[in-house]
Amino acid sequence: MLGISHLLISGTASSLLLQTADPVLIAVGAIGGLLPDVDVSTSPAGKVFPWISGYFQETMPHRSMTHSIVASAVVAIASYGTAVFIPQFIPIASALTIGYTFGWFADCFTRGGVEMFWPSSVRCVCPGNRNLRLKTGSNAEYFVLCILIAIALSAFSINSKGGILTQFNRLIASTSGVQGVYNSSGSTHKIVANIKGVRAGDRSKVDGQFQIIQPNGTGFIVLEPNTNKLYKAATDPDSQIVIEQITADVSTPAITTIESVFVEDQVIGEAVAKFNRTNTNVFISGDLSVEDFDTSVLPRDPYQFKFIDASPSNIKLEAAPLKVVMKFLGDEFASGSLQIRSIVSSQ
Repeated sequence: MLGISHLLISGTASSLLLQTADPVLIAVGAIGGLLPDVDVSTSPAGKVFPWISGYFQETMPHRSMTHSIVASAVVAIASYGTAVFIPQFIPIASALTIGYTFGWFADCFTRGGVEMFWPSSVRCVCPGNRNLRLKTGSNAEYFVLCILIAIALSAFSINSKGGILTQFNRLIASTSGVQGVYNSSGSTHKIVANIKGVRAGDRSKVDGQFQIIQPNGTGFIVLEPNTNKLYKAATDPDSQIVIEQITADVSTPAITTIESVFVEDQVIGEAVAKFNRTNTNVFISGDLSVEDFDTSVLPRDPYQFKFIDASPSNIKLEAAPLKVVMKFLGDEFASGSLQIRSIVSSQ
């Protein structure tokens, strides 16, 4: 099989299985697809590693040990073993392992097949009819190559738009699809909801983009970027935006973390001040006990999500913005527990 065929098969497989359009990971996967042919001195891998190629060429037949499950296991152990000490290399280890495996597996469809279960010398070939197998450089391989290019372009396009899950969510346009996108990518990226519906208060139309902060009931608490206002978008009775259609896109990289804070007869502002960081949106949830709290100081917007619900003796927070908490509750003494949701943007 031609080197370009190996590159396309392994690069596309890495993109699809890792649900990524990252050119680095795709390139690693594609290069991994060339490595099994290190057992031939004339191959690209053989030319880069001539000493390794020379050993295999002298001691083993082509497409034997390097084209086997054992070889893939060795690559996986070596790459993931390295990633244990450098965790950020885990995606690269995955791409390399996937690319290497698909690189040799593709040769099962050639006339010579591969020794998949090496050290057994039995060759695995597909299909059974020899005349239907691919011959390197044949017209049939070039035809397959054209199909591979089309598949590769489709895969890269889908993954650059958030992956198959996102596209499926676009098709069904429901909260369950959005929940799936949020669950899969919400910890590492901003998730933008495209919402069509009506405002519960005045029944005015809604058709725009909102950042998802967290799930709530049958829907989500969302942030309107232009106004920084929070809404509950769902079909629940307490929703501010009643959803008719909703899809989601995976937006820019952003790491979401959740930390717990216990407050014991402490000023609220002092307990949460350390979370006020640059390029970070912080939202606070939890229950606090207070004494003689003046609820009249709280902001009241019937069209916005009620992120602070208070009585003279209790304050309940749900996705309350840190700046609002600091402004209206910062000087209050309280006891209780809080969850701090921080969304740290890398852009």
